[in-house]
Amino acid sequence: MVALAVVTVGGLSGCSGTQTTPTNAVKSWDSPTSWDSPTAWDSLTWSGTVTAASFSSDTEIASWRGGLVAATPVNRDRSTQIQIRVSADGIAWSDAAPDDPIFLDASPLSLVAGGSNLLLLGYRYAEGGSVAKLTAWSSTDGRSWQASDVLGLTDYVTLGDVVAGPGGFVATTHGGGPLWRSSDGFRWYEVSPERDTNTWRASVSWVAATVTGYVAGGDIESARYTDQFPEVAAWSSADGQNWQRAAVDETPGSQATYGPGAAPVGSMGGGYVGQDGSIAIGYCCATVEDFAIKGGQTVAWTSTDGSTWHLGRDLPTEAGPDWRLEADGGRIVALNEITLQVHESFDGRAWREVSTTGFALTGLSSSARFVLMPGGLLVFDPGASGSTPARLWLATATSLSGGSGVAP
Repeated sequence: MVALAVVTVGGLSGCSGTQTTPTNAVKSWDSPTSWDSPTAWDSLTWSGTVTAASFSSDTEIASWRGGLVAATPVNRDRSTQIQIRVSADGIAWSDAAPDDPIFLDASPLSLVAGGSNLLLLGYRYAEGGSVAKLTAWSSTDGRSWQASDVLGLTDYVTLGDVVAGPGGFVATTHGGGPLWRSSDGFRWYEVSPERDTNTWRASVSWVAATVTGYVAGGDIESARYTDQFPEVAAWSSADGQNWQRAAVDETPGSQATYGPGAAPVGSMGGGYVGQDGSIAIGYCCATVEDFAIKGGQTVAWTSTDGSTWHLGRDLPTEAGPDWRLEADGGRIVALNEITLQVHESFDGRAWREVSTTGFALTGLSSSARFVLMPGGLLVFDPGASGSTPARLWLATATSLSGGSGVAP
């Protein structure tokens, strides 16, 4: 979610070259100090479907330097290796690091764009694939890569979301759990909120980077509820190391906020940062008795600074499982996978629908996702396993004049 310099990656097409594997060579990345003010979209025009035969459900795609970079696993010579592909427009792709030996017997896990660096986390396999070692690869141009073993994580830890912010990289634990921080991508340390107390046990579901720090959300076990009914929780941090508990609304429309031990039952499941604020999607607002029967309801919180979250602010429609959200460090976009409506916001509170023309998306699988890129968005659908090929759709945006930062 960092702001990226708009420099085309089209020049990477067809480039080759192999980087030897040094020890502990992942470079520290440089953090941007500001985000460019995005311009409101007037409309989106969809292109036709592009079949991406080499992409799969394990493909990782990131927007970087005005284009796109993908890390995808391919099967060659009875083994799996990572293929790095680049595109200036999301339609035409080329190999950026063909047959680089440091990607042999490996598979991708997470691809993160941070300033002038790309960080790829994944696994390298040994002994016929029976031993998997978490590995970090780093590149400043997408062509030459350096690799190092990841240190500080135990064998049972699988990283979830990874973001780059002012204090380096911060990651969640897959499935919920503690947070992890790294300044270079290969040495990681646990930095969980509330980790120094016995009163709270935090499970962080998501983390997002801002220009000035990080925000995170999830739930927490406390004396107020049992572990079966967790308490909604959110945190903020300036450096990724030290975290402060945020205040959270308890009822829709309420201006009251509640600190530790007084938040509603439920959890924040995902968060997205815009230029002027953030939005988090989760469930809450039922009593323990109702929650046991109904399982809570899907709701949204918004925040302007990460320290206070308000429930039930203006959304494009009722928040629900049909909406997919994504953000790029300025703009938050909501895509409805059923109606295919697109809405945008710069703060998570004020939303406007973006008109769409051209080829319509049809038959998206449950694993489809999208990536925001300069001038539009790319929808990537890996397809149903073994039955349909991966597909790509590109939507090119027409911007409103004078709409920087605020939707008219």
